[in-house]
Amino acid sequence: MGRNKRQDYDHTDESEVFKKKSLMAAKNRKRMSKIVFAVMCLLAAFVVAACMLSYFFNFV
Repeated sequence: MGRNKRQDYDHTDESEVFKKKSLMAAKNRKRMSKIVFAVMCLLAAFVVAACMLSYFFNFV
């Protein structure tokens, strides 16, 4: 039965399980915030470049 489980928590108490899950959730939030920040910076750079092209070369 335990073969398909990723980690067996039988030898730990509930506080250890909660602490580990909380730390992993915080780590995942930090990773996701870095990804979202990078995507937003790229999007902002694209918008600024599009505005500059439109202003200087009258494309639109």
